[in-house]
Amino acid sequence: MALYMFMAKYSEASLRGILETGSDREAAARQAVEAVGGKLVGFYGMLGQEYGMALIVDVPGHAEYLAAVGPAIAAGVFASYKSIPLYTSADVSKAVPLAKKVAAVYRPPGR
Repeated sequence: MALYMFMAKYSEASLRGILETGSDREAAARQAVEAVGGKLVGFYGMLGQEYGMALIVDVPGHAEYLAAVGPAIAAGVFASYKSIPLYTSADVSKAVPLAKKVAAVYRPPGR
């Protein structure tokens, strides 16, 4: 599974729609992520930031992540957004022995 943080700024039309209908966007995000076999880890609002919302998802891979967020992006729900791949300390532990193997064969330029 792969972790991603999706940060976004809702478009004016989307904010208007949320305020008028009281639409539960966390539930909508959960449905989208679960439809691709993933899990919504968290859904957060952020005060005074460039992006007003962030969600963290755990999905099988890149294709599933793109499928989960793509329809909302294509529908113009967000004025801007950013995707950030995340890693855990377990990922670092797994990478250390691999990095040692690479370090044994890698040479920086000029050496």
